[in-house]
Formats: sequence, structure tokens, C-alpha cells
Amino acid sequence: MSTNSQHVPLVVMISAIIFTAFNGYVQCFYLGHIDKLQNNIQTLLGMFIFFVGMGINIHCDGVLRELRSQNDYDKADTSSNRRYYIPRDLLFTYISCPNFTGEIVEWFGYAMASSFSLPSVAFFCYTASNLIPRGISHHEWYRSKFDDYPIERKWAVIPFIA
Repeated sequence: MSTNSQHVPLVVMISAIIFTAFNGYVQCFYLGHIDKLQNNIQTLLGMFIFFVGMGINIHCDGVLRELRSQNDYDKADTSSNRRYYIPRDLLFTYISCPNFTGEIVEWFGYAMASSFSLPSVAFFCYTASNLIPRGISHHEWYRSKFDDYPIERKWAVIPFIA
């Protein structure tokens, strides 16, 4: 982990561990005891969508991690002794937070692969309802901090919607 990383409060970390463990338990219990994954086109398409979303998420997180290691990348905002950069990548062309988009796509694919079971749809909805407002907030922050923020980057998370 980079020395530029922000510290995460212990209560946030513990809450995340508890939520993730509970969510994992509910997802596995449902798929293992209540409903089985079907071997059909919907499951395969859902798995494909899941892995596409995962690839988008991993790629964009890597782009964001690399920003601070590149000193000559873009204009930096040096408020509060931290440097922030405008991400430039194909996936960042029209949306500010494609990593959030990837994660939402990922969990939609999971919900589809698991036949839209209640736990998977609930987690997809939770993820979207958490990440879309965060993405909008990030988008507004970028636009307020950088005068040269790309004008074609009009959406926060979902093109043509939010």
C-alpha cells in the first residue's frame, strides 16, 4: 500500500468486515441451500457480465492508483497538502467514476447469474444506491476543483443517466 494512502478509522474497517461476512454468508446460504445455480444461458451471461464489470473495476482502480505515482501527469490540486489529479483513460472519457460503474455492472451480473435471487438483487441495489451518490459527489468535487476538467465528461457513474 502506498504511503500516500489515507488511514481508515477502525470502526469503518470493522463495520466493513462484519457487513462483508454477513453478506457472503447470506449469498452462500441462499445459493447452497435454497436455490442452486442453473446451468443455462442466463447464468452464463450473468457470469460474463460479472467478469466484464470486474475487469472494468480492476482496470480503473489501477488507473487511479497510478495517478499519484506520476509527477508530470496533470494539474494537481494541492489543498490540504494532498495532490489530486484528473484521471485520463478511455474508460474515464465520459464518466468520472467508471470504477463504480464496473462494480455496479459486476453485481448486476452476479444477480443475473444467480437467477435474480432476493439476496443478490438486494446486494445489487445496495451497491448501486451506495455508489451512485458517491460517484455524483466525486464528479461534483472534480468539477469544482479543476478548471480544466474535461467538458465531455458529463456523467458521474452511468452514461446518459447519472
